[in-house]
Amino acid sequence: MLLGLINYVRGWVRVEIRGAAIERFLNLCAQNDIAFWDVRRLAPDVVQATVRIQGFRQLRHFTRRMMCSVHIVKKRGVPFHTHRLLPRVALWGGALVCAGALLAATRFLWVVDVTGCDHTLQAEALRLAEEAGLRPGVGKNKVDSEEVRSYVMTHSDNFSFVAVNINGSQAQILAYGRKETPEMVPVDEPCDVVADKDGIIESIRIKAGLGMKKAGDTVVQGDILVTGTMVSALDEVRQVHAMADVTLRTWHTLEQVMPTKVQTKVPTGREKVRRFLVIGSRRIQLSFVEKEPFPCYDILMEEKQLKLTENTPLPVKLVTERYVEYTPKDYVVTQETAEKVMEQRLEELLELTLPEAQVESRQFQCQYEVPFARSALQVECREQAGVLQEVSGISRKTTEEGND
Repeated sequence: MLLGLINYVRGWVRVEIRGAAIERFLNLCAQNDIAFWDVRRLAPDVVQATVRIQGFRQLRHFTRRMMCSVHIVKKRGVPFHTHRLLPRVALWGGALVCAGALLAATRFLWVVDVTGCDHTLQAEALRLAEEAGLRPGVGKNKVDSEEVRSYVMTHSDNFSFVAVNINGSQAQILAYGRKETPEMVPVDEPCDVVADKDGIIESIRIKAGLGMKKAGDTVVQGDILVTGTMVSALDEVRQVHAMADVTLRTWHTLEQVMPTKVQTKVPTGREKVRRFLVIGSRRIQLSFVEKEPFPCYDILMEEKQLKLTENTPLPVKLVTERYVEYTPKDYVVTQETAEKVMEQRLEELLELTLPEAQVESRQFQCQYEVPFARSALQVECREQAGVLQEVSGISRKTTEEGND
């Protein structure tokens, strides 16, 4: 295969040799380094063979000596195609213009991608990068990766890490969002431990401060569990940084509503396709589809970025819109399916809203009707409770009640 490719690049000629001394003619050519291949005898005095262009030009010196004639059957290779296209000035000029345009396109950035964060932060990173000068269509020599990174970091507090990498005609922004950290109270600052949820105290272990509640007490959000203000028997007030481990028994109810009469889409198998090129903000239609091809249809869109190389995308996208026809059909969800789907959704909602809670028991209820079904998930949990809050003063009487 490799030898065939080399011969095609050099060019070869398929010839027909006629004469009474064909064997002597071939031997003479071999002595003069003229190589033949794919030699086939068609008749006692007729042979077909393949020879390179350089060897073919030397054959006329030996045909006269051996009283043989050589005729061209076919010729293939790059030199013949080049010779045929050489007079076409417009073609070569267009090729040079295209090559120059592609070369010029590699000096610009055509794609800017953001990875490592959610869609909201991606949009913010793209906006800040554009303000810093990084946008599709800008010259690569006008973009300083370090300046763009510094601009994004200094103009937003939502990023913990930003890196800008330029590879070919593509700019890749790697951005990580900053995680929210709870506001910490310095250990030398007096504070109280306050309930941040409703429930019944299952256990309370005081590390510093004075307990205002005990195990078995019912608390609501905002109640002081442990105070940092301590009053001695001599009415001496001392304020400390209260600390405690508090576990509450809590109850939560999650609700879900689901339609039981829905409309499904049944594909008919018919579809139409529209294709167009997007160059910058301009769209060039490659195929046409009427405005409303079907009474009911879905549009499936696919975009393909054209690339010169893997790291050199072109400012051209091939967009394919596929119009798929469907027939609407009413469908009633069964009670078993509705209960299964809603219970699964409520479990996912429970994991999302109470990720750190330890669920002790749960009870699922469903009221099935048409066109809607309602469900509720009641859970009993064990949760860590208590947040730090600015210390509040207490009297001697309150202290005595807390100690009791």
